[in-house]
Amino acid sequence: MNSTRSRLGFPSVKHGVCGSLLVSAVAWLVLSLSSTASARVHVGVGIGVVSGPRYCYPSYRYYSCGPWWPSYYWYDPWWDPWPVYVGPPVIVERPVVRERVIVREHRPPAPAKEPAPDLISEKLQQKRSESIRKLRIGDPASRVQAVRELEQFAGGLKVRTALEQALLSDRDPQVRKTVAELFGRVQDKKTLAALKQAHAEDSDRDVRQAAYRAILLIEGY
Repeated sequence: MNSTRSRLGFPSVKHGVCGSLLVSAVAWLVLSLSSTASARVHVGVGIGVVSGPRYCYPSYRYYSCGPWWPSYYWYDPWWDPWPVYVGPPVIVERPVVRERVIVREHRPPAPAKEPAPDLISEKLQQKRSESIRKLRIGDPASRVQAVRELEQFAGGLKVRTALEQALLSDRDPQVRKTVAELFGRVQDKKTLAALKQAHAEDSDRDVRQAAYRAILLIEGY
């Protein structure tokens, strides 16, 4: 019977069972591939029925189970990956940090100021000379007045020398005391030597006390 069906071109029962099994296998394969496919991969499976004789040649991409139709075939699963974009690398430019260089010019210290010369007007110079002469040869009252007049010139060497001589050698204690008091007001450290000598050697108590107070004012005690 089977040979008669084969000769007449009808598929045998064996071939029909094989086709049913193949359909079931293909359906299972589709379900399996659908559940495991990646989100970025397409999975394709082709299933169809041909109406002519097909032979199982290994070189075909479809397979059949017999030379009689209807026969079932399927294609190999295929994957179509998403296109991959290849672009230039992203370059992140960092801001250029420039260090601030401070160049300080070295300047030598300014030279010390030289003391201004003892320049006075002709009239003041004449007054100074008269006061110095009066301090040397005048009476006690005139000498005391001459000391007071010379206070504005006490910074000069000539006047300071004349006053120191009066502090250490004038005969009148009032003149010596007036000079010691003047040195206390001027507070010139160059007069300390004469004041200390007067404080140690002068015979008059008032002169010694005036010299001591002047020393305290100058030295800052």
